[in-house]
Amino acid sequence: MNSSLLDPFRRRVVIVIGGSTLVLTAVFVGVLAVISGELAGVSGRAPWYVVTAAAVFVASVVLLDADDAAGTTIIVSAAVVSAFAFVTVALAVEGFRFAVIYPGRVFVSQLVLYFLAAALIGTGLGYWALNHWREFSTA
Repeated sequence: MNSSLLDPFRRRVVIVIGGSTLVLTAVFVGVLAVISGELAGVSGRAPWYVVTAAAVFVASVVLLDADDAAGTTIIVSAAVVSAFAFVTVALAVEGFRFAVIYPGRVFVSQLVLYFLAAALIGTGLGYWALNHWREFSTA
């Protein structure tokens, strides 16, 4: 077996890209669920989405505070990250549910391939942005 496949860094990158692409694909399917109005029982799941966002908020505050960032930067960044987490988790869960309940609407057509392609592009853009954000924050 090729030793480059065993490299922990490359394995981690493949896992992150695969996981991100899977989640983003589910998010796009979740948008389809919202548009089609197929969100039965979402009010029972919404509190879990809020708890997840709250946990992300606290984790963001703690992690950013450990880096000695400015207080305003910490609170604004944590709020933005937790709002993003809320939307992402809610849409991804609803997308997974929609795909399980209505597989014909997702997998029979080629729509899922377009969602997968968009998710791969989003993952690539996200990876690039995380690695190059400093170039734009100093401009």
